[in-house]
Amino acid sequence: MQNPCGESTEPMKICLYNDVAFKWAFGRQEQTKPLISLLNAVTGYDHPATMFGEVRIMNPFDISKYQKDKMGILDLRVKEKKTGIWADVEMQVAHQKFYPERSMFYLAGLYRDQLNAGEDYAALRPCHGIHILMSDLLEDETDWYNCYRMTNVKSHKLLSRHWNLYYLELGKFQEAMRKKGVSWNPLEQWCGFLSGTHEPSEPLEEKFRNNKGIMEVHEMLQEFTEDERLREQYRLHEAWLRDQRSIERERREIKKKLAAETRLRKKAEAEKRKAEAEKRKAEAELKKREKKAEAELKERERCSVLALREAGYADERIADMLGIPEDRVKAVRK
Repeated sequence: MQNPCGESTEPMKICLYNDVAFKWAFGRQEQTKPLISLLNAVTGYDHPATMFGEVRIMNPFDISKYQKDKMGILDLRVKEKKTGIWADVEMQVAHQKFYPERSMFYLAGLYRDQLNAGEDYAALRPCHGIHILMSDLLEDETDWYNCYRMTNVKSHKLLSRHWNLYYLELGKFQEAMRKKGVSWNPLEQWCGFLSGTHEPSEPLEEKFRNNKGIMEVHEMLQEFTEDERLREQYRLHEAWLRDQRSIERERREIKKKLAAETRLRKKAEAEKRKAEAEKRKAEAELKKREKKAEAELKERERCSVLALREAGYADERIADMLGIPEDRVKAVRK
């Protein structure tokens, strides 16, 4: 619906995987409680602990820095004020072929950049690379939550807890939701909330209401929808996301088509190799039979020559009787 001025009066629905909405909700220094809640839910998932209390956002949200042609990858750098622990948070929508390598590169940079010239390695603090992904990345993993650390390949003992990479695949999480494989702990609540679409004027779903961080974000979204600059940047990013989805869909279709063509080509090549092998086998069998027949013919010829000689016939007469050259008759010996 539209009002008399031509403006839409439909309630605005927000997807938090939108770059603008995500960074506005989690990237403002004056509103860090949701970010802290998310960080602790991720880092405490496999061993419950509260790593983040007060945090400083090193690259806070700034609407003026958004450009229409530079969207898609969110990078929030966060430092815990008391412990000095670092975190790099990304919400990734578009597919990237070398994303694991890229995420390791970012984590290495976060670790390396801690020290200034002359500082001791003892000053280094743990780093957490947190990657929230709308599309599936780890094809060999069935779980939606995967954490990687540096371990010994034989003993599996941990070398250090300073490097931590987390991948949260929301597509797999939604599949787990459909299969009723979710208990709705804090991280599962966040994944369910981040992967959904929200209308600020509507009540928050029951399963999220005991999560204070999610409650705060839901309340903040009403403010987001009332800011025209934020609404416009959100729409621009949604348009960019649609383009990226189209590109990704085309990429998958091309990949699927190429895979099908490759299978057909390999099948044709395999059939050709099989036919050639069968032909070679048939030719070899034919040669074998011909050789055997030739040997049998020679043996019969030899026996005939010997029998005729035994009967008193001369070689010349034998050659004439058998229809073979005389020199072949003479070559026959007992």
